[in-house]
Amino acid sequence: MRFPILLAWILATGLTLNAQTLRDSILVNERKIDRPLTLHKGQLQFNTGYEISVISKEYNNTGSSISLADKGIASILHKYYFELNYGLLDYIQTLVAINYARRGQRHETLYLWTTSYEAPDYEVTCFEEYTGFEDIYLGGVFKIPFETDRIEITLSPGISLPLFSNKPDKPENSIVLPTEEHPTTDILYHNHQRMGNGSLAVKAGTSFLLRLPWNINVSARVNYSGPISESKSIRWVHQLDGSDFIYDDIPYNYLLGNTWDYKADLTFPVISWFSAIISWSGRHTSEGWSEKTGYRIKNPDVRLSVLSAGYEIIASGRLWINEYVNIPISGKNQLAPFSIYLGVCYNLFPFEKRIKY
Repeated sequence: MRFPILLAWILATGLTLNAQTLRDSILVNERKIDRPLTLHKGQLQFNTGYEISVISKEYNNTGSSISLADKGIASILHKYYFELNYGLLDYIQTLVAINYARRGQRHETLYLWTTSYEAPDYEVTCFEEYTGFEDIYLGGVFKIPFETDRIEITLSPGISLPLFSNKPDKPENSIVLPTEEHPTTDILYHNHQRMGNGSLAVKAGTSFLLRLPWNINVSARVNYSGPISESKSIRWVHQLDGSDFIYDDIPYNYLLGNTWDYKADLTFPVISWFSAIISWSGRHTSEGWSEKTGYRIKNPDVRLSVLSAGYEIIASGRLWINEYVNIPISGKNQLAPFSIYLGVCYNLFPFEKRIKY
């Protein structure tokens, strides 16, 4: 629901600012392969997107793929992207980004017998819910000036701010005691987790763009992010008092790992307003620890590589639409989601003089 509402808001904003400026012709005549790594001076850009992921497998600590269906687990992730960019100069860009995500994970219902009755004595269901905003990101992009348009290189420092709580909400476990009509004890474990990292983190990255003479672009980027300090959170423990769950929250410390993420794109125009994109991306997180169990335990190394295929449509000089299909190809200690992303990008020069007709 949030994505259609936001899209309607962007289009409404565009209609109120639809008078053309002298610089709008830049965007009209600019194919995706001609687009620079930074925005033009005075260009304001809204990016929003929706991604749905079906998580049907995971990679274990040896890199082998394991089907979650075989483990009785089903999981779906919905993610909403929001980003605002502004070109201070032709080679300096600022950006603000924040994402909202919601994931549900249900385990196969477990039936237990402690007697010889035909009906099970216990029916146990576990459901994990992950919701909330991720940390907000503030950053900049600085393009290194070259005399040629064939090559572009940028530097992109930034910082992630933990504005939203990373502490899980109190569980909503429930139990239904047996009756003569229903001799089974039904137990539901329902946990609520948050999406934020809960830690101030810095980021440093670089991007590279090469325009080949056959109307093909090759681009690549590498980013590093790491925490500035330790973080705090809580874990919930419970005990059963009759038919009521009694909860206690136990604080613990943790340290996020160091993350490297990278991506390479190959872009070529099929026609002037339609471009095809093939991408390979990856993420590797190492180091870090957690005291959730009462002991300081090192986080496992996490890796994931993804192959993507997509396209961009230039619907108008201001409105671009893009879609990607993302397929996991390798990993370690990581869920492997198959996802489809749909994004909308809206551009304007809000502070430029309007053309009067």
